Amino acid sequence: MTYCTDINEVPVSRRPATSLFSWILDFFHIRERRRIALEDMHRLSDRELHDIGVNRRDIAAIVDREIGKLRLDEFRSR
Repeated sequence: MTYCTDINEVPVSRRPATSLFSWILDFFHIRERRRIALEDMHRLSDRELHDIGVNRRDIAAIVDREIGKLRLDEFRSR
């Protein structure tokens, strides 16, 4: 039997699964971040949105894309 002290030495398929509790906690944190970002973007005037090159109808898609990038960056840093 082999023992490892560094988690990076263990293949991904053999690492323990993330606990259900931490997954649920992450889900609610991400959902809250999305809600706050959507509120912030919807508070901008049409002129401010035009200045940054965003249509009001595209706000949800842009926020979802950026939240997805954040999740990937957080995953890579673990």
